[in-house]
Amino acid sequence: MTIKLYSWPRSSGTRVAWALEELALPYEYVELDAKKQEHRSPGMLALNPHGEVPTLTDDDLGFFESGAILLYLGNRYGTAKGLWPAPKGQAHADAVCWTVWAMTELGSYLMQYLYHGLDTPVSYKPADRSTAHAEYNRSQLERLLDAIEARLASRDYLMGGFSIVDIAAASQLLLGTRLGLKLDRHHPRVAAWCHRCGERPAFKRAR
Repeated sequence: MTIKLYSWPRSSGTRVAWALEELALPYEYVELDAKKQEHRSPGMLALNPHGEVPTLTDDDLGFFESGAILLYLGNRYGTAKGLWPAPKGQAHADAVCWTVWAMTELGSYLMQYLYHGLDTPVSYKPADRSTAHAEYNRSQLERLLDAIEARLASRDYLMGGFSIVDIAAASQLLLGTRLGLKLDRHHPRVAAWCHRCGERPAFKRAR
């Protein structure tokens, strides 16, 4: 087993590094230089045709898109480490659904709200922001946070115990809170869960 993660710090590759650290898998972190456009070199485009990070290789298999990588790591290594449900049960179905939901729904609405609705280093210039777009994405983000809040009413983590599902979802919101998103007023369980996830040693080691 030879795993390589091609990424750079504080990117969507950070959630993949977090998963690898939680799984205690040996891997090589290949830090690409975005300023030099190393992620769009011919060699990297052969692995990731979109020319983005992260990209992961595991022996002769290659993956791009952080959500796809998390699903692979969960299915390939997570069950043995207690971080992913065994296949063929409802828990496994739930894990797949919540992971995909975190990547396609939660992440998308969060980023659009950050772009248009808050003053952050990643936000658009004020003249380029849309108030209507900000309000729509804020309302959709609130709906998604309500779903997590309800899910956490009877459990500490999304699947009960900590799992790769939490990495998929919490990595989105930990970025948001670092950039000024407030959770504790209307979603106290979500805020507490994010704090628990952010205090994990594996998260602190991830780049």
